[in-house]
Amino acid sequence: MIKMLNACTAEIDDVDAAVNSIQGQLNLSRELLSNSVGIIACHYEFINTGMVEELCKRLPFPVVGCTTLGNAAKDECGVELLSISVLTSDDVVFSTAMSGELDPADILPAVSAVYKQALEGLGGEPALILAYAPLMLSLGASPIIKAINSLGGGIPVFGAISCDSSPDYHASKVIHNGTAAAKTLALVLLKGNVKPQFYVNTIPEADIRQLAAVVTDSDGCLIKKVNDMPFLDYLESVGVSKEGVRASSGAFPIIADYNDGSKPTGLAIYSTTPEGYALLGGEIPVGSTIAMANMDYKGVLETAVEAVKKAIAPGNVSGLLMYPCLTRNLALGANTDDEMKAIVKTLEGKYPYQFCYAGGEICPVYTGDGKLMNRAHNLTYIICVFYE
Repeated sequence: MIKMLNACTAEIDDVDAAVNSIQGQLNLSRELLSNSVGIIACHYEFINTGMVEELCKRLPFPVVGCTTLGNAAKDECGVELLSISVLTSDDVVFSTAMSGELDPADILPAVSAVYKQALEGLGGEPALILAYAPLMLSLGASPIIKAINSLGGGIPVFGAISCDSSPDYHASKVIHNGTAAAKTLALVLLKGNVKPQFYVNTIPEADIRQLAAVVTDSDGCLIKKVNDMPFLDYLESVGVSKEGVRASSGAFPIIADYNDGSKPTGLAIYSTTPEGYALLGGEIPVGSTIAMANMDYKGVLETAVEAVKKAIAPGNVSGLLMYPCLTRNLALGANTDDEMKAIVKTLEGKYPYQFCYAGGEICPVYTGDGKLMNRAHNLTYIICVFYE
């Protein structure tokens, strides 16, 4: 069984005070079990002041994580916050590693090396992989998932792409044992009594147009043609301006149905090409059906609360990792903390959790035959739940 310990601080400048506060909240001398790993989510200034590095030095276990647009733990939430969740267990083993810089043209060598390093420290086959990936708009999460799948044979992968609160996300970093880097991948491999459940929720059905358009040409995350028309031409045929998409691609959510029995997946448009194609945040196989959608304040709160209620309904929750997409936060307008506050209220202080906005979400989905398939998401609220 995995137990989760949580701590958080808003103290950015006084490193000693912040680290001492975190250590006091965790109460490790009484609560820590045989094997542990820490997961950090934080504003990038916690890296700049040296707080993340110092905290990792003082903790008696490896630490991974990433910067974020906002996070929550222990009923505290906000942008300028650091939270750490410690997964600790007597019957689960954890092993961590961080890659070298990922080359978008060929990420497999770097992913293979970090996976091999983490696997060597595990002493057996993992039951779950936690992944913290860099925000690289030319790459996205799908190629990383594909690379890990080729190495791990479809072992469930759950995690987040880093992000931050700067206008262009230039301060996004992945964290491992106090080191923070912009283009690296950090992994946690878990072996033993690990039986997580996964929950995925995106945009309410009422805010999705009928799924009637079929992808007729694609290449990985690049959607080329829909209904045999270049993608942007198709959008224009249904009243969506090409110029509008080119100017503000992230403002046009897409819902993709892979027709494998799994729930439709939310995807964001990362960029467009002169041919009228578009690079999405996840793979888009030929034969998928797509629809345009609308993301608004009401829908964000509705889907978040719905996902969390489903996750805690079985009871005996020992911890939740919750990574919603940063686009959900942007849809809240000036009320940037409201999704976090809604979750804090829903959990009522009864369960240990970490909430962290992500630049892209990595979460398995259940297909029609009940099998798990690793998938990249955007616009989505994902949860990994550990039960007692």
